[in-house]
Amino acid sequence: MSLLKRKSRFLFLLLIFPGLFFMSISCQESELDFVIKNGSVIDGTGSPAFQADLGIKDGRISEIGDLETRAAARIIDARGLTVAPGFIDLHTHAERKILQLPSVENYIRQGVTTIVGGNCGGSPYPIGDFLQKVEATDIALNLTLLVGHNTVRREVMGRENRYATAEELQEMQGLVEQAMQDGAFGMSTGLKYIPGAYSNTEEVVALSKVVGKYGGFYATHMREEGIGLLDAVEEALNIGRQAGLPVHISHHKAVGKSMWGNSVKTLKMVDEAVGEGMDVTVDQYPYTATSTGLTVLFPAWSLEGGEEKIKERLEDATLRAKIKVGIVQNILYDRGGGDPATIVISSYSTDPALEGKNLAEITEMRGNEPTPENAAETLMDLHYAGGGRGIYHCLVEEDVIRIMKHPLVMHASDGATIEFGKAKPHPRSYGTYPRVLGRYVREQKILSLEESVRKMTSLPAKRLGLKDRGVLKKGMWADIVIFDSGKVIDRATWTEPHQYPEGVLFVLVNGEPVIDNEERTAMYPGRVLRHR
Repeated sequence: MSLLKRKSRFLFLLLIFPGLFFMSISCQESELDFVIKNGSVIDGTGSPAFQADLGIKDGRISEIGDLETRAAARIIDARGLTVAPGFIDLHTHAERKILQLPSVENYIRQGVTTIVGGNCGGSPYPIGDFLQKVEATDIALNLTLLVGHNTVRREVMGRENRYATAEELQEMQGLVEQAMQDGAFGMSTGLKYIPGAYSNTEEVVALSKVVGKYGGFYATHMREEGIGLLDAVEEALNIGRQAGLPVHISHHKAVGKSMWGNSVKTLKMVDEAVGEGMDVTVDQYPYTATSTGLTVLFPAWSLEGGEEKIKERLEDATLRAKIKVGIVQNILYDRGGGDPATIVISSYSTDPALEGKNLAEITEMRGNEPTPENAAETLMDLHYAGGGRGIYHCLVEEDVIRIMKHPLVMHASDGATIEFGKAKPHPRSYGTYPRVLGRYVREQKILSLEESVRKMTSLPAKRLGLKDRGVLKKGMWADIVIFDSGKVIDRATWTEPHQYPEGVLFVLVNGEPVIDNEERTAMYPGRVLRHR
């Protein structure tokens, strides 16, 4: 057959069977970017582990099975290791410094590949402007945001201790709506903090209805976690009922001796709400201490108007005495755990030498007995001189374990982006996920490995509505962690928190390695994820 006839026949076949040419190309196996071989795969659904290879192409999982014969630009041998979806931390404050510390190394070294910021009522604003800035910056992991109720209220009402007017409420609704349009996944509240503490339930319901209209969820640092805990849980659930949207209870705990054991009641309340048909989830960090600003021990009324107003009240003998009564009450029965020695200064830029010391020690350094009353005076003086943050050893292990075991509770850190070596932060920012895997799964057998991974992956992904992350299956983004289940453990301690964990060997974000054989790479493959 002549060359001309062969060409004519080829063109004829191509016209008659246009898919033939492309079919022949697709049948040729292209080289994969990565093959992860010989690993024990935990897919994130809670199903038992299984042996399989994973193929990655163009940032996604392209194949799962026996890939022994497949060519790849790189092969990672995961023999003896666990391969799981990258962990999704639903409760962080890491967005606060992500532009300054885009590597977010304290998170990626734990195996975290997606973080949620804007929690506890505080978020950047406007959301859209902030997300554009992040998108213009190379970051190591994926970022999502909630819009903060406290932030929105502060934009409209400042720090005023009163209920919103109809006009102010309408303005706040507009700000929340804009945030949802900009890609926020929901709204968070910090009803223990200022100015959220000055709002009523009706205000939160009105704003939550806007969130629900866009398919978002309501995440709450509840009004109380110590005295008043049960009422606070009921308020959170009622907000969901009235606004008609999912409820997520943040960093659930029972604070203070008088409330220890009440997780039995709070979890029952969650179960009953789910039985009604509500969509409720919870998160928790695996430690018996909390961490927040020192003003959490102050009565809410004393914090109105900002720092200058607080200082004026502390200078007024009558008001100072009234503030002291509230602080003593909180030391004895709430966040103080009943003893000033349980309150440790984690960050105090005015005098860094105090970092790591507890309130009883500092009170004694001032020449006073470490009574709650004297400790309250110390605390007021510390705040007057420069604010600061504390760690509060006010929880018990029994509640931690009971909450952890509940099927609707996911693991989360409540941590932040940390500048390595600075201050004495809560170790949760370095160790949350390896601590669960090492201490509570391997050592104490509180959870199975498969169940703990589900609580780190598909459960938070479902809460966020992420349909292409949180599970290892074909077509999903290749957010993957490879760890040694026999060795993984946290190393960060209360006295030496700046220590990365052990046993997390590889972390891939969108198919690119950010941790490679326990070493940080130069890759910044993270993305901003917007709610749609």
